[in-house]
Amino acid sequence: MTPRTTHSCPAARRRLIAGGAGLLALVLLAGLARAADPEGCLTCHQYRGLARVKDDGKSISLSYVNPNYYSQALGPHARLRCTDCHVRTEVEVYPHQKPTSVDCAKTCHLDSPGKVETRFSHERVGHMLDKSVHTPDVLKKANGLLDEPLRANQSNCLLCHDEPAFNRTAASWTQTELPLNRCNTCHDEQLPLETRHMFSHVTARSVPARTNQDMTRVCALCHANEKVRAEFNLPDSVTSYLNSFHGKASLLGSQETANCLDCHVAPLQNAHTMLARSDPMSSANPEHLPDTCRSAACHRSAGEQISSAAMHLDLPSSRGVEYGIACAFVVLIVFTFGPSLLITLLKLVQVVVGRHDAKDPHYHHVAMKLLAVPGTRTKLQRFNPHQRFQHWFLAVTFITLCLTGFPMKFADRRWAQWMVANLFGSLPTARLIHHVCGTLLIGGFLYHLVYVLLTLKKNLKTEKKGLVKTVLSLPMAISPRDSLQMGALILYLLGLKKHRPPAGRFNPEEKFEYIGVFWGTFVLGITGLLMWFNGWTTRHLPGRVLTIATLVHTFEAFLALLHVGICHMASVVFSPGVFPVSKAMFTGQTPTEELVEGHTAMLDEVEAAAKAAEKAEASRTLMEAANV
Repeated sequence: MTPRTTHSCPAARRRLIAGGAGLLALVLLAGLARAADPEGCLTCHQYRGLARVKDDGKSISLSYVNPNYYSQALGPHARLRCTDCHVRTEVEVYPHQKPTSVDCAKTCHLDSPGKVETRFSHERVGHMLDKSVHTPDVLKKANGLLDEPLRANQSNCLLCHDEPAFNRTAASWTQTELPLNRCNTCHDEQLPLETRHMFSHVTARSVPARTNQDMTRVCALCHANEKVRAEFNLPDSVTSYLNSFHGKASLLGSQETANCLDCHVAPLQNAHTMLARSDPMSSANPEHLPDTCRSAACHRSAGEQISSAAMHLDLPSSRGVEYGIACAFVVLIVFTFGPSLLITLLKLVQVVVGRHDAKDPHYHHVAMKLLAVPGTRTKLQRFNPHQRFQHWFLAVTFITLCLTGFPMKFADRRWAQWMVANLFGSLPTARLIHHVCGTLLIGGFLYHLVYVLLTLKKNLKTEKKGLVKTVLSLPMAISPRDSLQMGALILYLLGLKKHRPPAGRFNPEEKFEYIGVFWGTFVLGITGLLMWFNGWTTRHLPGRVLTIATLVHTFEAFLALLHVGICHMASVVFSPGVFPVSKAMFTGQTPTEELVEGHTAMLDEVEAAAKAAEKAEASRTLMEAANV
């Protein structure tokens, strides 16, 4: 027994020390808790699961209070005792009596480190609301229309100020965020608590208390409710805001974009003094709205006309110019993308049913023969290295613009929010990439325009045809014959014609697609620049131009994506003759099947030229032999 006793002494001492340390820690923690909560309410309310079933027997009331709220001064009520708001006689007994509704306008007694009592009251806020658009009567009526989320005699303030959502999270009030070390250099011994409180107090009111997303949710409680809107004759301003440029930015997490208060409350004014838009003193009144938009925090370099840009555009009910533009683009999509989609689907049907042109074997033989000879194979090359570079430059910039642009247009979709947050990191980064690629696209467009003009100048000198005929002879120029060939192709695909219409180096489908890209790049570039440099736009043009530019930019981008993503990709990637991808844009050499299906006139032309060259060579040889 002696050895056992000897060996157990260190273990006993360790247990004793651990128990003493634990007891000391409990004593210290209890002291800290009493310092933060002198009434001892946190003894029970610090546990997350604390709750009770309400009198209706259907709902549960949570009674958890985060202890860090007090110890780390996480909100405006951190210096209040519980009985400053709750009736002491009701909560000092256990179980508590049924609590009386808290009156937010009640005078509070704040404790300071110097034990000097400070009084504070929200009574002035109540007087502000009396003169605002959100009068107590309006809030009371709204509470009834909302099926009374607030109990009888409960403060109307809680319709908007719903703690803890109104307060910043615990993580945002950390020691690392508050640079108190500099303050504590002088005040550490005298006013450690007061310094921290004052710094938190000022900082909390120097920045928005809510995020843009939370602010929208607060306003949506009433302004998106059908009963409330019908009672007060209000438009669906929340939906129209979320469909706007600012609303979509907010959905993607931006805290720099404008929210409801930025427009409906003048800078440096109190949100409780918000006035109706019809009020002459309202910051959203047409007389003051230009200055509101041009505040230091928003569009400070913009012109006065920026206020005429539609912030709450309800397109279906507007019946204005914007509605007409939307309808025009719908028609444009039907009559441009429609035929392309029809041709693509009909080609797919040909593949499924196994239908081929009777001339295909002949042209397949011709193509193989011409490709086997270096001289004629070079003539069948449809794209030179310079053109292939331009194509890939366009492809990379267009794809990147789609990846960065469409998430901003469909900001309410989860995939869009995931892309902005995870693929690009943030909305400002996605915008930066979009602007850079947009600039590159415009640069590539101008470069291609110079390339076409130089080609035209060269052809004018060599062909001597005149300007109009030289322009029409350019490889991608559309002529009336191309329209007839498109009609003939549709008739062939429908089985109404026996043979496919012959096409040259570039068939009518490719020519129409080229014109679409040329026109689309021009439109997207102009509208994109108008939106990007909105300050210049609104100084020289009506602000409504921004709304129109946004609509045109969106619809044109959607039209381009439809053509490229469906029709173009079907012909250069998923077509059986080129799958898994056409080599034309890698080597310049078009695959045999693609030549047979879409460029038989080119095969005829190259074959005729080859035969003519062979005949000329034979004649020259005979003449040389005769001379000998």
